[in-house]
Amino acid sequence: MNYFEKKQNIQWNTWSPENVIFKSNNIIKRLLPKENVLSWTSKGDRDQKMCKMTGCKAIQHSQYGGKPYTYYTRDNYKGIMVQLKDIKSDFPSANIDFIDWTERKDSVGNAKGHLDILVYLNSFHNRIEWDKCPKTGSWIKKFKGQTAPLREGYRMSYGGQGDAHSMDFNEFHELIRITEAVRDFLVDVVVPMKKGELCVEEYELMSV
Repeated sequence: MNYFEKKQNIQWNTWSPENVIFKSNNIIKRLLPKENVLSWTSKGDRDQKMCKMTGCKAIQHSQYGGKPYTYYTRDNYKGIMVQLKDIKSDFPSANIDFIDWTERKDSVGNAKGHLDILVYLNSFHNRIEWDKCPKTGSWIKKFKGQTAPLREGYRMSYGGQGDAHSMDFNEFHELIRITEAVRDFLVDVVVPMKKGELCVEEYELMSV
């Protein structure tokens, strides 16, 4: 099932649940429909594959690195591109790229800029301190203090969009709610599955 179709607190407007695309890994392939999973090796590779998937116009065929390469316009490119990080840790995190290169206008027909906004959803469940290893002299990361509750320990930040990719307030609220849904997906599905506390069959029953 598409987990994000069931999130009732999101007012989908600019994006839709079908636009949520996760980078493929062993866990994600078991949890989401194939339409919401994509393999990519770099941001450029991701963008090219998404342009092809969303029907962007091919404008040039050439060679790149000795292999055939097609350049696309981005006129139909829209997606919420999610890449999980630190998947082997107790608290996986995510980079979420909110993209909309379609034609956008305000209520009186003025053109609105494209959206390309990177959100970081990271774990702050433990306080981190750097200690110097007495044997190697290298600095090593150590977790100190008590561990924050699972949901509370996730925090978000965003940046990289610049003035050319400004949002209106409804789009900003939508972005926040979708980011919150990705956090819920980590908390309610990914982490329990990693711990063996949730199986695929139980996950599918969550949609019933």
